[in-house]
Amino acid sequence: MPSEPTSAALPPNPPSLPWRTAFRIGGRELRASRTKFLFVVLAVAVGTAALTGVRGFSSSFRHMLLRQARTLMAGDLSARIFGLPAPEQQSVLDRLTGRGVARTRITETLTMAASQSAADPVLISIKAVDPLAYPFYGEVRLDPAYPLREALTAQTVAVSSDLLLRLNAKVGESLRIGGQEFRIAAVVTSEPDRMTGTLNVGPRVLMTREGLDRTGLITLGSRASERFLFKLPASGSPGVAEVRAILKKTFPEATLADYTETHPIITRGLDRSTTFLSLIGLIALVIGAMGVASAMHGHLQQRMDSIAVMKCVGARSGQVIRIYVAQTLLLGLGGGLLGVVLGTAISSVFPSLLARYLPLPVASGIALWPAAQGVAIACLVTLLFTVPPLLGIRSIRPAQILRRDMEVEAAGRRRGWLSPEARPALLAGCAILVGTGIIAATLTDGGIRQALRTGFYFTLGLAGGVAALAACAWMLLRAVRLISRYAGHRLPGAFRHGIANLYRPGNQAPAAVVALGIGVMFTLTVFLVESALLKQMRASAPPGAPNVFLLDVPAADREAITDLIGKHEGVASSPEITGAVAARITAVNGVPIGRLPLREWGRRFLRTRSVTTLNEKPPEMEILGGAWWKPGERAALVCVNEETAHILNLKAGSLVDWNIWNRNLRTRVACVERAESLRMSGRFEFLFNPGPLDGFPAIYYGTVRVSPAAVASLQRVLYERFPTVTVVNMADVMQTVEEVVDRIALVVRFISAFTILAGAVMLASSIAGTRFRRIREVVILKTLGATRRRIAGIFSVEFLVLGAVAGVMGSLLASGFAAMILKFLMQIEFRFDPVSSGVAIIVAAALAAAAGWAACFPVLGRKPLEILREE
Repeated sequence: MPSEPTSAALPPNPPSLPWRTAFRIGGRELRASRTKFLFVVLAVAVGTAALTGVRGFSSSFRHMLLRQARTLMAGDLSARIFGLPAPEQQSVLDRLTGRGVARTRITETLTMAASQSAADPVLISIKAVDPLAYPFYGEVRLDPAYPLREALTAQTVAVSSDLLLRLNAKVGESLRIGGQEFRIAAVVTSEPDRMTGTLNVGPRVLMTREGLDRTGLITLGSRASERFLFKLPASGSPGVAEVRAILKKTFPEATLADYTETHPIITRGLDRSTTFLSLIGLIALVIGAMGVASAMHGHLQQRMDSIAVMKCVGARSGQVIRIYVAQTLLLGLGGGLLGVVLGTAISSVFPSLLARYLPLPVASGIALWPAAQGVAIACLVTLLFTVPPLLGIRSIRPAQILRRDMEVEAAGRRRGWLSPEARPALLAGCAILVGTGIIAATLTDGGIRQALRTGFYFTLGLAGGVAALAACAWMLLRAVRLISRYAGHRLPGAFRHGIANLYRPGNQAPAAVVALGIGVMFTLTVFLVESALLKQMRASAPPGAPNVFLLDVPAADREAITDLIGKHEGVASSPEITGAVAARITAVNGVPIGRLPLREWGRRFLRTRSVTTLNEKPPEMEILGGAWWKPGERAALVCVNEETAHILNLKAGSLVDWNIWNRNLRTRVACVERAESLRMSGRFEFLFNPGPLDGFPAIYYGTVRVSPAAVASLQRVLYERFPTVTVVNMADVMQTVEEVVDRIALVVRFISAFTILAGAVMLASSIAGTRFRRIREVVILKTLGATRRRIAGIFSVEFLVLGAVAGVMGSLLASGFAAMILKFLMQIEFRFDPVSSGVAIIVAAALAAAAGWAACFPVLGRKPLEILREE
């Protein structure tokens, strides 16, 4: 037997084995098996790269937000509300001005615009500012390069470049907004606070407050976003904390932000996306760790003689385990460091994916904390998953030096799961689940409760998912074996031999199928959900459902607009026009709204909401609890939609207190309803019975069903007669929504693809772990007369079957997960996509073949005599 370098490094009966010696011995073995462990390092690097890339970009983006906080909000503080301040709120703002706090107001709203070069008007997003004060920080860049205060007047506007394309206009030409003519003075190339704005639908138009007043778009009750920017004195008081406290008390429903923090809306979205993508990266890293465990298992099987020799000369199991723990840590460290380099390159790709939404450059380079976190997690996850094979060292006895590894493996298979020998492996499995759960919790951006919840669900999902995937892999591989057994005589010899190779001793086919199947499942699930969502949005609305929305309908023009639309060609029925009143909830069942445990999207009820009056129950509305009011009911009643009732814990009989235009009103919940959201009545969270809202200022909205060919002409006719009415064609909104969905899905697919890559590398690692057995097989086959082409065919069948099984499993599970997500979360009908599933199976098979051949191609070149001499 060849001499083992590891045995010479251990003196007889050593009192202890220093970690330095263990690392030296482990490193020596790694250098002797470079090819085998190259794929292991790559598998770990792929997962670490995905994890580090996401968190590195998130960290850089967060630092950019903090560095550029004043620029991003164009002030020291910002307060965003919907509606104008009440008199007492205005007096507080005036007192702050008296103390040296400068302020300016920004109004954002939607309307229509037209030019002489284009017949049809388009939907635009207006941003009205005071160019003498705005922005306090940063700069609005224009082309031609005028200062904003010179470019904007009451008769001029600055527009985004896409508006010029939509209206076939040029700088210097006229634009008609609200029936008034404005000259296009410049093109807006950059706005400092674009990310913190609202109502960013359609092309952008910057104008002065005087210009907005000239259009007549803003009337009492108009739905517009008001954002106040504040600039504090350079020194002295009031400070940020004091002004923020005053504003929070004065505007309880406002969204506040200051330059000492990142913007709350942006930060919440960043936290959620970072956590989600980090967990996908962790799954890719887990797949890589599975590859390490598979390779280490095969490596220990080959080194069993050496381990027995070390024990014969006095080494204890703990000392031998220390050597291979050192090897594992070196593998994890090498993969982690390589992953950090790849992750840095990945993080530099994200700004280009999100360039349209990032007004400022994000710093590139290695983010130290995410890099250190990625390396540490790579080492820890790798070590966790190699615990089971490392514990197997304890069962190796010196007498086994005379036995072959196949006998040991067969004996190991005969042990039951509940036998004393299997208990360490079970405990190791529990340690893996708990450890990965803790790591998932540390990757959660949020509070302790959210982190623990994420870790718990990730652990459950990992355990259940791997068990289900392993069961599917076993069944599919078993089916392949049965087909080969009962129909093998009809199959080519290469095919039979390739399938038999899936069950060779030491082959980790089930683990490889699970790893690659996870990648296929994740990536295909994202694609199927995105495709179904976009198809649903592009599909025509249900019969009779509206596809055109009317905003800011003046009360005096309701009847004239109704008559005009009713007579227009292509209109299916008279428009539904509903008045909306701005109202704010003050208490629910006697509990102030500020004391309710509102989280996430539920915090919208702290702000002013739009409510409306409805006399008769719409036919499509379903009453879930309580009853609709009777005609002539005098009590103040409301009907609440299902989601709102759940968030506020409302039911029939609950009391809701309101403040409507500085007047208090108490209402009782009459019913809880569910309605089709495409109808106007379904877009309101609270429906009042006739009477309580009478006399309050209202702004009117409308919906109508129009044939697609007649929408453009209807927009043109309405704009000519009523230029302040905004006509929203759902096709325009859909374009923006689809762009956002495409970008989000692109980022998720980009990270999910790393799970496929990790699975492919793990497969290569598994194949590299059986390299010694494959060399012996090639030698035997060549000795018996097999050609290199025939051997290549056998291996190709093995790899293609592995990949095809993983593709079938991943595509079936992806269809199942996509169906559940669409049905239960989005209420969208799922339809099986055979083309996507077929492509996924083909891609998985091709990847498996490529990964397999990358790992074992040198084996084909080994000559029989060369190997026989070594024997």
